[in-house]
Amino acid sequence: MIFDNNKTNNYFLFITSVILLSLVVFLTKIFLSTDELLYNFYAEIYVQEQIDDIVERQQKWWWLGYAIIPLFVIIRSSLVAFCLGITVFFYDMENTFKFKQFLRIALLGEFVWVLVAIVKFAYFYWFQTDFDLVAFQQYYPLSFINYLDVESLDSWFVYPFQTINLFEVLYFFILVAGMHKLLKSNYWKSFEMVAVGYGMGLLVWLGLTMFLLLNIN
Repeated sequence: MIFDNNKTNNYFLFITSVILLSLVVFLTKIFLSTDELLYNFYAEIYVQEQIDDIVERQQKWWWLGYAIIPLFVIIRSSLVAFCLGITVFFYDMENTFKFKQFLRIALLGEFVWVLVAIVKFAYFYWFQTDFDLVAFQQYYPLSFINYLDVESLDSWFVYPFQTINLFEVLYFFILVAGMHKLLKSNYWKSFEMVAVGYGMGLLVWLGLTMFLLLNIN
């Protein structure tokens, strides 16, 4: 079973999610011409020499975008696993569990974000073929943000509204299923624990992100 206690599962889930995300990033760069989007975006702000310098630096450090992916996956999964573990601790469960067991649940949930990346690529490749860099960055599949006039929003509100989406709901229920399997508790108890642990963690993350964006702007 995917939630069983086996070391191989964690490594397999991590490596597979990183490979898939890297593949989507590669396809996005090639088929959606992100370098051209970047060039067109800066054309309205900088002179030609400055734009060439920016693009040149982007091309020089192209590998950094791929190197960040595994780091991002493990940090995000570890934070979620930490929230789940802390919740179990405060609920005073009779049995003790290892961090790697909560990490496995979070790593399985990573495939939801892989799906998000795939859907976003497909949307701009097959459907919304006429777009700019801002539209590409602000769009989030099946999100509340798509029904708003983004231009009228302060930039620090964009990310929270992007977070209100059906993929986030799917991710939540994957965590619930994983906790239900791990703890062997009733479903609603697992639901409550994920709502408390992951929910509070998400709210803290959103608050921190909004604070940073507000101060940057």
